Amino acid sequence: ISDEDENGQLLVSIRRIQYRQAWDDVVDMQQTDDVFEAECVSVNRGGAIFLVRGLRAFLPGSHLTGRLPDEDLVGQTLPLKFLEVNRDDNKLVVSNRRAVVETQMEDLSRGDVIDGIVKALKPYGAFVEVGGMSGLLHISQISMDRINDLEAVLKPGQRIKCMIIDHDKVNGRIALSTKTLEQEPGDMIKDPQRVYDNAEEAARVYLEKQELERKKREESAKDIVMGLGDALDDLTGGIEGDGEKEEEASDNLDSLLS
Repeated sequence: ISDEDENGQLLVSIRRIQYRQAWDDVVDMQQTDDVFEAECVSVNRGGAIFLVRGLRAFLPGSHLTGRLPDEDLVGQTLPLKFLEVNRDDNKLVVSNRRAVVETQMEDLSRGDVIDGIVKALKPYGAFVEVGGMSGLLHISQISMDRINDLEAVLKPGQRIKCMIIDHDKVNGRIALSTKTLEQEPGDMIKDPQRVYDNAEEAARVYLEKQELERKKREESAKDIVMGLGDALDDLTGGIEGDGEKEEEASDNLDSLLS
C-alpha cells in the first residue's frame, strides 16, 4: 500500500489482499451458480445481511423461504444463491428462495403426489406451499365437477394432497391438481378426505391410464404414416406410359394429400 522507503521496504496490507481474494472467490461462485451456505449476521426492515467469504451480502425479505427476517434468524446458516454480484459497486445480493427451489425441484417429477398447505385463494385457484415453494392449483384442476364457491372447498392454512401435473424447473413454478386424484367426480367437493386417503393409488391408476393413451396415440400415428406410404407406392409405382395416365395419377396423389 506504499512505495519503497529509503531502506527498500514495502508496506503491505493483509486485509486488502484478503478482500481482493474474497471478491475473486465470490465472482467464481457466481459463475458456477452453485448453492452455498452463509451465516446471517443482522436483520433490517428490508431483509437480512449474510457474510459470504467475509463480505456482506443482502438477502431481500421476499427471497427468504418460509419465514420473515426477524431477530431469530441472526446466527443461523442458510443455503443461498447469488442474485447480483457487482464488484465495482461493492454490492452482493443473495436469495434463499432460489437455492431452496432449485434443490427441491431436482427431486420433483410430473405425477408425484405431494403434501401442501393452502396459502392463498384467488378467483382463478389456490396457491399451495410445497416444501418452501409456491404451486398453483388452478380452479379447473380442483375437481371434475364445477366449483361455484372456492372458499367452500379450500381454506388458507388447510393441508391437502395434490399431484404435480407440470413444472418449470428453471423458474421454480409448479402446476398442481387434485382433480386427477378423484375416484368419482366431485369427491373434492363432497368428501376431500377420501381423495387424500386414496391419493397415491389414484395417482398410480391415472398415470397408467395416461401411459396407455400415449401408446395408443403413437400406434395410431404410426399406422397413418405406414398407410400413407403404401398408398403413395400404389399411386407412383404405375406412373408409366402416356401423359394422360401420368396426369390421372398426379390428380389422385393431390387428392390423397389434400
